Amino acid sequence: MGWVVEVLPAEAGAPQEPLLRVCLDSSQPRVGVVFRHSVEKSPVVEWFEPAPPPAAGLVLVATEYESFGAGLPVDAPAGARFRHAGDRFVIDGLAVPVPELVVRPLSWTEHGLLAGGVQHDLTRLADPGTPLLVRVVPVGTEPEGSCPGP
Repeated sequence: MGWVVEVLPAEAGAPQEPLLRVCLDSSQPRVGVVFRHSVEKSPVVEWFEPAPPPAAGLVLVATEYESFGAGLPVDAPAGARFRHAGDRFVIDGLAVPVPELVVRPLSWTEHGLLAGGVQHDLTRLADPGTPLLVRVVPVGTEPEGSCPGP
């Protein structure tokens, strides 16, 4: 089974068509949400994986950043690991359930989606501040490369 990450408007009402669909590597269906930290003004990446069935949503599995400051962790929670990796600080081994991931991209936040080895600009998908739902959905047993897209 494969996975597709979809980004769609998070508005209530009728189902929305995805604004972005990207195939994920079925052996490691990990997706990153990258943004510029509001205080430190440095990039942050939060890494998510699909929640294991029967749960829905995503699981936050790691976070990485390049500076210390207000709002950025200086240690890992129980069960996770804090490490220095080159010019980045990484906390991995997290297992935080995220039933629904909604982001509100703005030009200064530089929100992006890291999926399938490519960074996709979320700020260009909708008007500034528009809530966008990021979800990972399973796709049948199609071979790699045959993932459906918009």
